Amino acid sequence: MRCEFMSETTLVVQLPKELEKQLRAHYDEMISNAVARVFEDKELYKPMVRMSGLSRWLDVSTTTIQKWTKEGMPTMVIDGVTLYDKRAVTRWLKQYER
Repeated sequence: MRCEFMSETTLVVQLPKELEKQLRAHYDEMISNAVARVFEDKELYKPMVRMSGLSRWLDVSTTTIQKWTKEGMPTMVIDGVTLYDKRAVTRWLKQYER
């Protein structure tokens, strides 16, 4: 590794090629994971979700969602598509608060 000062505010570090390659691969993986999380998390901010999204948001199984729906959890069905309003679901769940 070699360091040289270009000016008062710049430091140039030359790494061995293999270390540079490993660092680039590591940062590429970090960035890819961060982008994937953004796409996964975007569903968290949607006000309306399907059953699978609600299941992930509440961290319960889709079987539990189906059971709660039968017990009166609010849904909307539009052209055969069942949607859940997260605010309405939250209000419904609050009745079980202790």
